[in-house]
Amino acid sequence: MRNILLATMITLLCGCGWQLRDAQVVPQSIGSLHIATQLADRDFVSELTRALDVYGVEVVSSAAAADYSVVIVDFRQNRFIGTLNASARVAEYQLNEDLDFLIANASGTPLTNLFTASVERNYEIEERDLLSSENEERLIKREMRQEIVRQILNRLKVLPAQSDAAEAIQLDDSAEMPKPVEQ
Repeated sequence: MRNILLATMITLLCGCGWQLRDAQVVPQSIGSLHIATQLADRDFVSELTRALDVYGVEVVSSAAAADYSVVIVDFRQNRFIGTLNASARVAEYQLNEDLDFLIANASGTPLTNLFTASVERNYEIEERDLLSSENEERLIKREMRQEIVRQILNRLKVLPAQSDAAEAIQLDDSAEMPKPVEQ
């Protein structure tokens, strides 16, 4: 009975489209990828490279050797005061990270518009234990970076379908129009 119930639950979960977080797959048909950036924060680039390696996408150091390039245009990090406590001290901070990027093909032609990957998180300050609050902020920033990487991977997931459609449109445009029949 227990096995039947378990099999039924698994079937229902699979049938409704539910999947585990991070169960996305970046198609290996992407081939090789170059990450073009002027960021001083190399942690983000290494996080993105590691995620691409997990999905079997080769990251190359030269745009000329890559099939596609992820061009990181801008990266912004902000920290705002979220709330104040009764003593007019900071009780909560709001962290924002925004990354502007686009995806280009091997010749450098942009395949996508400029996208912005955004993440916002709030966390409370513990006045009696500032070290734990600093550690929590560091942990939240790492999670935010991982979320931005997930957003980039989601854009890469639809890239082969977009480039196939673009190539089909170019082929249709370049095909000869039939000549009208003269009477």
